[in-house]
Amino acid sequence: MKTTKYSFLRNTSGIKKIIICLTLSLLLYFILLFFKIDIKNRIILSWDLFCLSLIIFSWALFFTTTNKDLCEVVERQDDGLKVIFTIVLIAVCVSLFGTLLLLKGTEESSFNRIFDAIVSLSPILVSWTLLHTIFTIRYAHLYHDHNQLKTGSNVGGIKFPCKEEPDYIDFAYFSFVIGMTFQVSDVQVSSKVIRRFVLLHSLISFAFNTIIVALTINSIASFK
Repeated sequence: MKTTKYSFLRNTSGIKKIIICLTLSLLLYFILLFFKIDIKNRIILSWDLFCLSLIIFSWALFFTTTNKDLCEVVERQDDGLKVIFTIVLIAVCVSLFGTLLLLKGTEESSFNRIFDAIVSLSPILVSWTLLHTIFTIRYAHLYHDHNQLKTGSNVGGIKFPCKEEPDYIDFAYFSFVIGMTFQVSDVQVSSKVIRRFVLLHSLISFAFNTIIVALTINSIASFK
């Protein structure tokens, strides 16, 4: 693997990336205090920045990592992955229910209602994208699980319809298809552990998408 190119993305652990993203979001929160933006919108915009920062970090790594480099990158990024995955997953789900509460209408002018609707709906998009992005990372790590290799169990566990080894974009394809259709497409799952993650992913995605539809209908109805 080339160490001079994209070294920051590949060598920065997941925990450090979370800290960077969290710092940026907190900085934005305090900056918005000077613009007299209400606390609801400050929280939402700060969460948006956290999600967007983490998404950019992740997808920059996806596009700069080849299938030949993936195994080594996964090993370097393995620092606290399970904790990060759990925390971010909970945060994404909580943010969605928080948006439901924040969307409960207030009697304001038409312009303010439109602005609040746009701001309030923005975390849905970034949370949805972040959800499937962290599952992408998790699937890649499960596929290249070195513990499975040591125990001689079923290494890989995901069979893509191609002979070459998958890269991050292949795992993103797998993850986002589950997120949109609640099922796998032309990819086969042969690992019990990964099947359980696919089940969890499908259930969360179904609930997420159902709430998105409900929020959309609620937002449209509020302007009548």
